Amino acid sequence: MEFRLNPRRIAAGMLIVIAMLASMHVAQLCIYYYVGDSDVFNFVELIDFDYEANLPSLYSSLAIFFCAVLLWLIAVDKKASGEAYWHHWLGLAVIFTFLGVDEAISLHEQIGDLVEAVAWFEAAGYLFFAWVVPYGLLLVVFAVAYSKFVLALPRKTMFMFVISGCLFIFGAVVIEIISAREADLHGSETVYYSVLYTLEELCEMIAIVLFSNGLLRYMEAEKGAVIFRIGDSE
Repeated sequence: MEFRLNPRRIAAGMLIVIAMLASMHVAQLCIYYYVGDSDVFNFVELIDFDYEANLPSLYSSLAIFFCAVLLWLIAVDKKASGEAYWHHWLGLAVIFTFLGVDEAISLHEQIGDLVEAVAWFEAAGYLFFAWVVPYGLLLVVFAVAYSKFVLALPRKTMFMFVISGCLFIFGAVVIEIISAREADLHGSETVYYSVLYTLEELCEMIAIVLFSNGLLRYMEAEKGAVIFRIGDSE
């Protein structure tokens, strides 16, 4: 049995899932702020973007793991062919595997608690979510280490990678630190905070769609149609 990974159809499917999740999320937010008591409807934790171990986080972690699998496949192929930068592809595969685990179990929040306990700065204001400090430093290291790799990519692939990366960082870091200040000043039960974390998650989700699409198109350009085979191919 064969499955062809069509970039356009996969991107469309991912966007449909995101639209459905976003619609349910916005609907429950409207109900929440109208009713004012989350205990009245227990489905909040199941579909709210700000909760973990629910439908949106499950989708996000699976989408990131999908990118990780594609990156592993590219890395293996590049290494077997003896091509340059295969270790960069492998590094990306490791990073996305970590991000998928992080999304699934909220590892960054646990890291944030650790940083807050040992940090030399006060976890307040824009740094209320302290995890952005170590992640931000790692982001700088990543940008330096991968600059030549990105510039060596085909133009279309580079464009997709840069756009998706900037969108993901904008959501995960920029909007996150703005949300941190709002949470520190007024708590996490305000409409403004809800709008911020909704935009944050949407930016991250759409960025992953763009990145996975760029990966699939790159694989097609390099090797032809991307096909997964299950069982014998007789």
